[in-house]
Amino acid sequence: NLLAQFQREETQLFVLRVMVGLVILYDHVHPQGAFVKGSNVDVKGCVKLLKDQPPCKSEGLLNALRYTTKHLNEENTPKNIKNLLAA
Repeated sequence: NLLAQFQREETQLFVLRVMVGLVILYDHVHPQGAFVKGSNVDVKGCVKLLKDQPPCKSEGLLNALRYTTKHLNEENTPKNIKNLLAA
């Protein structure tokens, strides 16, 4: 687990925020986005890591992925990713 490397809760939250920010940034700057199958971003792993956290820590970050990404709702986004992020 990525977060097990860090003892302080503040550091764990910081890592989650940075991870989400980088997914959003990559999705905006890459022509096909972060969600396509050939992407170098493990979006599924990121979302699963967020969903393993208590809702008070993760819900805002999941909403950031849902509502601020550029390519999530495109037809070439795999259905399993869309389903993972479905509210």
